[in-house]
Amino acid sequence: MFRRNLLKTSAFRALLFSLQLPLTVVAGEMLPYTGIVDAQFRLADLSDKEHSLIDYRDKVVLVNFWASWCPPCIYEMPVLARLKKQLADRPFEILALNVGEKKYRVRKFVKLINFDLPVLLDTSRETFDQWGVRTLPTSFLVGADGRVRYRVQGDPDWEDENTLATLEKLLSEAAVSNAGRTTITDTNTNDKKAPQ
Repeated sequence: MFRRNLLKTSAFRALLFSLQLPLTVVAGEMLPYTGIVDAQFRLADLSDKEHSLIDYRDKVVLVNFWASWCPPCIYEMPVLARLKKQLADRPFEILALNVGEKKYRVRKFVKLINFDLPVLLDTSRETFDQWGVRTLPTSFLVGADGRVRYRVQGDPDWEDENTLATLEKLLSEAAVSNAGRTTITDTNTNDKKAPQ
């Protein structure tokens, strides 16, 4: 009787909800990102090296939130590795942000599945919360300018032609932006002639 009454109280249901782990999603659609997020973070990888999005300026970055207990995340990981290999010669990076798990567990899991992309640890879930993530996997595409451009909850099928076309669009913008910076730098360098 007491247990049944306890389950009916809104406070108890709210407590249960707040303790829940993020939901998992299988399929997702890539949508333009219209929210406001401070896209900066500083997280350590499995070797304790710190990474920040600023480190990847001038590249398109796919930021992927995942966990080892999330079946859709596990399914997506080999696809992400293939995508990185496919775009290896382009200004593109994938950062896999593990959510809420201890380093030893993540290291063991990554070794088990032979995952060789940069894995960052969001053990406190601070970045997860700042970015407004509620489901796993969730990915964001960050343009070379550092702005979050697209968000997808679930796996958008990273090998799909529409998804690849979106990536190509961002990569083309990055190439134009990088070419402009190179030209400006080259021009400034040429202006500094050695004294005669």
